[in-house]
Amino acid sequence: MRLRLAVAVVGALSVLAGCAPSPPQPPAGHNRPPHSLEPPFVGATELPPPDLTDDGPGSLVEVRPLPPNRHFTDAGVTAVRVVYRSTTTAGQPAEVSGVVAVPAGKVPEGGWPVIAFGHTLTGVTENCAPSLAAGLGGYASAMTVMLNRGYLVMMPDFPGLGVAGQQHAPLDWVALGNTMIDGVRAAHRVVPEAGADWAAYGSGQGGLAAWASAIRAADYGAGLNLVGAVALSPYADLSPLVDAAGNGNLSANQYRLLMVILQGLSHELPGLDLDAYRSGLAREQWDLLTSCAPTDPAAANSLVSQLRPPDLRPRDEAAAAALRNALSAVALPGSSPTPPAPVLVVYGTDDPLVPQAGVAQAVKQACAKGDPIVVNRRIGDTTTTNELVVQTSLSWLRARFDGQQPADICVGAA
Repeated sequence: MRLRLAVAVVGALSVLAGCAPSPPQPPAGHNRPPHSLEPPFVGATELPPPDLTDDGPGSLVEVRPLPPNRHFTDAGVTAVRVVYRSTTTAGQPAEVSGVVAVPAGKVPEGGWPVIAFGHTLTGVTENCAPSLAAGLGGYASAMTVMLNRGYLVMMPDFPGLGVAGQQHAPLDWVALGNTMIDGVRAAHRVVPEAGADWAAYGSGQGGLAAWASAIRAADYGAGLNLVGAVALSPYADLSPLVDAAGNGNLSANQYRLLMVILQGLSHELPGLDLDAYRSGLAREQWDLLTSCAPTDPAAANSLVSQLRPPDLRPRDEAAAAALRNALSAVALPGSSPTPPAPVLVVYGTDDPLVPQAGVAQAVKQACAKGDPIVVNRRIGDTTTTNELVVQTSLSWLRARFDGQQPADICVGAA
């Protein structure tokens, strides 16, 4: 369950950048990221001492150098691991970790445009934070694609990952959205040259966070200018997984997704009985199957391949209804305010991980309440992190930074 954009798509992205129609020229002084994927400058950025003052949302608790990785080194990227303050769904203060990465070279006029980049679901325990993993758990390459386009990139770990003392709630989209917004605020305290314009981008759980950050920007994003968000296969509504489990129709990829979601819900809902949703091998090997860092990854993968429908079938209809209701209660969009900027939602009809019926339902409800949703429903696609989708979604986002407004709001949402 990890977004792997990069190495294979860099060449294709540069082709798209060269073939895309030229957008209208922005106003003088507008903060416009470079169109080329080649590093536009040379020389790594030197960061000033971080601003550790204050204690509100987005303020810094800690800033440390990030261990070198070849993707950032080759691109001349300067990166630090940060711990910053955010706000829970209940309005309580929380600490979150993440990574702030700055492109090489001269700051563009108006400051660096910022992307808050949401990773997909890695697990629910503290050690599952990408910022703690070598190469950021594979995300350094994906971030470099954006950095080479001239964006400052901030990737949060999400609450409960990377910082002790909290439980990670994978579908708590209010907290996820707050975390993305406060990550942008934290980036400004690390890099004073960060611009006010920012966007959100993510896949899976990160897609949920990106969409949520657009919603939360209406009430929580004061002082920042959201230009748009991209949500690839977002975990917008995972309730269809319950019927798939009951009918024995979970895909191989969905077994672990459902287990990790259940593990997260078991901490949020004390009355949730895990044994009502697991049996056989799933129950016997639960800790290993839900671990983000098994001591023997090959053995863990072998166990996943041995799971069968009865292992994750709800005990009875009452258990199924309880889980369905719990997942529906945290689904997007809820009774949320209208996002102040457009959200591109991309999903594949044959995605073996994220149920397309849930995404379609979330899109339909959001459009019914007047949200500015742009829909890209990809017939027959099994993933939205392929080369074409990554190319077009980053170009779509570039147009938002250029000040263009999409004309296809909610087209195809029915």
